[in-house]
Amino acid sequence: MPLLETIRSLAPYLASWLEVQRDLARVPGVQVAVRVQGELAASFALGVANMGTGERLTPGHLFRIASHSKTFTATGIFQLVQAGQLRLDDPAGRWLPELEGSPAAAMTVRELLGHQSGINRDGADSDYWQQLHDFPDREALIDLCRAEAVFAPNEHFKYSNMGYSLLGLIIEAASGQSYEAFVAAQITGPLGLRNLGPELPAQREAELASGHSGLLAGNDVRRALPSSDTRAMAAATGFYGTAEDVTAYFAAHALGQTTLLSDAAKRLMQRRESEIRRPTRRWYGLGFILDEVGGRPLVGHSGGFPGHITQSWLDPESGLSVSVLTNCLGGPATEWATNLIKLIDLATKPPERKEADAPGVSLDSFTGRFATDWGVFDVVNLGGRLVSLSPQGDPALSVTELTVVDADTLAPAPEAGFGAVGEAFRFQRGADGTTLWVRQGGGRAWPIAAYRARVGLAPLG
Repeated sequence: MPLLETIRSLAPYLASWLEVQRDLARVPGVQVAVRVQGELAASFALGVANMGTGERLTPGHLFRIASHSKTFTATGIFQLVQAGQLRLDDPAGRWLPELEGSPAAAMTVRELLGHQSGINRDGADSDYWQQLHDFPDREALIDLCRAEAVFAPNEHFKYSNMGYSLLGLIIEAASGQSYEAFVAAQITGPLGLRNLGPELPAQREAELASGHSGLLAGNDVRRALPSSDTRAMAAATGFYGTAEDVTAYFAAHALGQTTLLSDAAKRLMQRRESEIRRPTRRWYGLGFILDEVGGRPLVGHSGGFPGHITQSWLDPESGLSVSVLTNCLGGPATEWATNLIKLIDLATKPPERKEADAPGVSLDSFTGRFATDWGVFDVVNLGGRLVSLSPQGDPALSVTELTVVDADTLAPAPEAGFGAVGEAFRFQRGADGTTLWVRQGGGRAWPIAAYRARVGLAPLG
């Protein structure tokens, strides 16, 4: 089955799988979109936009996508390079004479793009990230960027919002337009995206999913956080958007798509410029975080803003793009976006099995979420084959292939391991054919609604 159709058939389970994790993590809301070569394959929103009001989150709510902004700024820089208006080895001082006499004046466009300039991350006073004062305006930004560099150029990868803010000012100087006007004319406009931009307009504040604080202790209550303007730092962290529009934008960076950039430019942006070893090993290109999942190359970016944590990935070869937007600090957007891709890969890359399913038995008659005192597991139809897996964490670590033996029995693939590996799943049916319970390894598990009623828990909403 083609990737697009596989994901569309899997979409209801993707939402169900993620809802378990959203609920357990006490994340107020999460918005998700998945595309293949620009075609929308899945889009859903779970939870609430505001914990105080209980407003339901929808796919139309806006999020602050923060450092996703760097990919737009890098795209703009490469558009100007393609047009001959800018060079990657131009020093910042050529375009920003206010930097004269400071280390930043000699930092090149390429060094700033790859976080190899050595400039400080957020300036000497970055309490704007805690909303204690406003983000800097242009004059304050230039002053912060004139400080001594932390490292020599190309000594270390050093992530910097200051550096990307300077790149936004360079775009303005080289193009003769405001950063906002340039983005509208060269990026969001050509793609027809109205729910994506470098700074949230005041008239659209009501469309924003409220940001919420993190949790310091188990019984803490999340606080709704106010919105913030990023002013001169929009090019580094100011963008807003929906998951649907973000994936449409990322899809334009797939190879073969030429609306924004040539393939030559995209390959340079997506090439490994720096290796990053903390907290895990991955890489940075010129505007993109680079990773690899199950042999699938990924480019994308995360974003952290007061109240919002977000992550988007693109496989530039297949055109698969995924965006996960959460409206709280500590929202595990990167983990969820990565694991969604792993779950999609499980559905599209089935292993070969020695035994075929018994003929004439509906696979969907076995599917569901089942609970015991020890937790839950799912039996899922992944693209025409049954598996069991846990709806938490990396699905590749819990997945077990199942073969239909008869109308009431599933045989797990033989493997070495703990638990009841290799022992059959035996289904007990009611008169109408619905599952009453399933026994595996000697213990029974019940459909989750039946289990909750059995032990006196309220039904799930």
